[in-house]
Amino acid sequence: MSSSKTAISIFTTDNQLIVRSWDDWLSKATGMSADEACGKKLTVIVPDLEARGLLKLFQQVLTSGTIETIAPTVDRYLIPCPPLTPSQYFERMQQRVTISPLQSSDRIIGTIVTIEDVTAKLNHECELAQQLLSHDEDTRIHAVELLTTEESPESQPSIVTAMADENWRVRQKVVDGLALRGGEHTAAMLLRTLREQHQDLGVLNSVLQVMALSNTDTIPALIECLNDSDEDLRIYAALTLGEQQDVRAIPALIKALEDPNANVRYHAIDALSQLRAEEAVDALTTLAESRNFFVSFPAIDALRRIGNPAIAPRLVPLLADQVLREPAALTLGELGNEEVVAPLVELLNTGTAPAKVIIKAIANLYYRYEKVYGEGNQIIDLFKQSITQQGTDNFLKALHHAKHNEFRSFVLILSWLDGEAIEAAMTELLNYPAARDLAKVALVKYGKRVTKLLMAQLAAADLATSEAAIVTLGRIGDPIAVPAMIEILTTIPELVIPTAGALAQIGDRRAFEALLSLIGHQDVGVRQAAISALDSLGHPEMAGRMVQLLSDPDPLVRESAVKIAGYFAYPECEQLLFAACSDPIEIVRTAAIEHIAYLENENVLTTIAHALYNETPKVRTVAAKALEHLDSNSAFPLLLSALKDPEPWVRYYAARSIGRHEYVEAIDALAQLAQSDEANHVRSSAIQALGRIGGERAVAILAPLVLVTDSEGDLPQAAIAALGMIKHPDALPTLLAVARNADTVSRLAAIRALGECNGIGVAEALQCIAQSNPQTVIVQTAIEALARLAITETNSNSHRSSSIAALIDLTAEPTRREACVTALAKLREPQIAAIATGLTHPRSGVRRAVVDALTRLKHPQASAFLETALEDSDGIVRLAAVTALGYLGNRSAERKLVILARTDPDPAVRRAAQKVLQM
Repeated sequence: MSSSKTAISIFTTDNQLIVRSWDDWLSKATGMSADEACGKKLTVIVPDLEARGLLKLFQQVLTSGTIETIAPTVDRYLIPCPPLTPSQYFERMQQRVTISPLQSSDRIIGTIVTIEDVTAKLNHECELAQQLLSHDEDTRIHAVELLTTEESPESQPSIVTAMADENWRVRQKVVDGLALRGGEHTAAMLLRTLREQHQDLGVLNSVLQVMALSNTDTIPALIECLNDSDEDLRIYAALTLGEQQDVRAIPALIKALEDPNANVRYHAIDALSQLRAEEAVDALTTLAESRNFFVSFPAIDALRRIGNPAIAPRLVPLLADQVLREPAALTLGELGNEEVVAPLVELLNTGTAPAKVIIKAIANLYYRYEKVYGEGNQIIDLFKQSITQQGTDNFLKALHHAKHNEFRSFVLILSWLDGEAIEAAMTELLNYPAARDLAKVALVKYGKRVTKLLMAQLAAADLATSEAAIVTLGRIGDPIAVPAMIEILTTIPELVIPTAGALAQIGDRRAFEALLSLIGHQDVGVRQAAISALDSLGHPEMAGRMVQLLSDPDPLVRESAVKIAGYFAYPECEQLLFAACSDPIEIVRTAAIEHIAYLENENVLTTIAHALYNETPKVRTVAAKALEHLDSNSAFPLLLSALKDPEPWVRYYAARSIGRHEYVEAIDALAQLAQSDEANHVRSSAIQALGRIGGERAVAILAPLVLVTDSEGDLPQAAIAALGMIKHPDALPTLLAVARNADTVSRLAAIRALGECNGIGVAEALQCIAQSNPQTVIVQTAIEALARLAITETNSNSHRSSSIAALIDLTAEPTRREACVTALAKLREPQIAAIATGLTHPRSGVRRAVVDALTRLKHPQASAFLETALEDSDGIVRLAAVTALGYLGNRSAERKLVILARTDPDPAVRRAAQKVLQM
């Protein structure tokens, strides 16, 4: 990658394109000072703005609120000026430009223009293009490697040229580069190579890899390749069509399921699976029923990924097939309804049961029912009705061989069973690190009847097992365990902290003296655990004992006593707490200053002020921290002074306290810290404080901080988050730009911030990010941001509706569907009508997802909308609506269900309607 750094500058205009701000970098680059530029029309500064077709971009931003770009590969530059460093390739500085709307409330009042000097980068790429002509193979490979890491569209011509290199290592590097570049010219070259050289499997493979990875439209050509006489070409075409994720390929791939070549059929199945092709369900189910392992196995897996529940009854017979029963069971667990529980358990009851697979399938079925309908208990009841002793034995035998990722399902289903052997098995799971946390949760549900089993584990050879038993006993809260735990406090040092925590949860006062004896322990963790436990006990003798211990000769005891007495604010301890503020030992004074803030005493502020001016750095730090709890205007001058303290942590907590109090008068002082403090954590604290205070001035201070270099830690992310807290329209251009074109960490921060903002185009931008980004974490974050926008009451109705519409549209993509449905299902009653608009969406997959979301809402209004889905043109949607209304117990749709049960053209819908009517 080029070591050259790009320079970024920003200027603004009003809605008449009169320049309003002009930074120092622009003054240096253009030779025009801010005084000369400001007040002039942009067309005066750039006379050929209209002739080069750039004026219309600014007009589009002002009228439509869009964000426009000027690329150096097309227009080269916005403002004509020579490069800051002379270039042998370019007479003028090469610029990448972004034009964004500048808004006030809901009005566009101007533009904000970001200019990036990319001359150095393009110089570097021209040099690399020269290296591609070298006779030395390693030089060419090195050049391609650098070009592909640039991630710049300007490098495409050089990489396309290198595609013809005689060396395979160079070509392999080019594949990666082309996949990132795309473009019409690249597509034309790829398709020409595909036609002319498909007999060369090496070239063919490279070309198809690029097609699969790039954003060029090669779908029509690939579909045509499915009819080619060359089998290898058909196989690669089917493979690539699946990876392209384009629904136009579905009809051709369904036809390819009948291809005479088994490998073509296999890859067609896989492609349809990746496309989540609902249209292929019948054909795939027929292949699954053929019991030809080579195609049945991938067909079953494809049906599972597509997720059409209507096919579940046709898969049940496959449980009897020794070869196909495992994939069939897993698919039934994800797609089936409660009717598949019995056949799954019947298989578990056999002597040769694939127990692990069945347990996973039943667990998945339970989780789905619980999540969608809140009816997981129905699966539990059916399981318990069907399982035999043989099935239980098979289950327990498989449990002993469970792997790390299987324990969740095993512990879940083990908790459904009853009996001493079951409880003993669950307790035994505390010995397995992978199952320990899950077992603790399940054992708590058993309650006091497993106390003795858990107490037996207190003496386990593995201290981690003993600790798990202690924690579980604490959550159960059985006082029978208290004497044994008190003994552990004095005999097993490694378990003192978890034991103190467990005693705190039980709340038995018999532990008072034992815990009190620990407040002078050398280990700070033990002292804190004892203090927390004593706070929970609330013993009647506590205040009197604290009076004594506040004067104890051991400073560790005095420190702990200060924390306890300060937490409860005992009146009889007040004077002693103030006296502790002058204790000769620093840790005692630190605790005292921190805790007197909770006292209602007129001397608190003066005591903290004295510490802030006269104490050690540690004590001054807690003094600044304590001031955030004092609701007094008198605290402001103290905090303002503390911002200049030589100790960074004092400045850090002073800034934080100012932010909590939202002292607007401190903005200038905070700005100075945020921009130039030598300690990054202080700058971060000041940035957060500015975010809490908010306002137009805070945005102007924070926006440039988004662009600080990576060497300055997490400051850009802090500035981005602060802009999101402010929710000011001026922050949107910066946040939108970062959300689209920054590193992953900054993009995530900007997306989260946008989820707190209310502005034109925010929902649409987040939808675009969620739709196009390949990174799961970015997609999920954008979906969560849309969900927050949808429920934020300060947002306008139109903005909330836009957010909901974006979530609905995103369900069209199967890989985004579940996340979006989950987000929609978490919305509130006022948003139900907006969600229901998705029932008229042109795509059946979206309508089905909306049915799922309305079902999870479990609200009468949502149920009423579900009734309208009974009239949907697609049988899958009608089936989902019938099933949902049945589980929700909605009887108002009975008349429609009777009609469906008799006349619906889809047999699965008829059966579902008949079943609901029989409930």
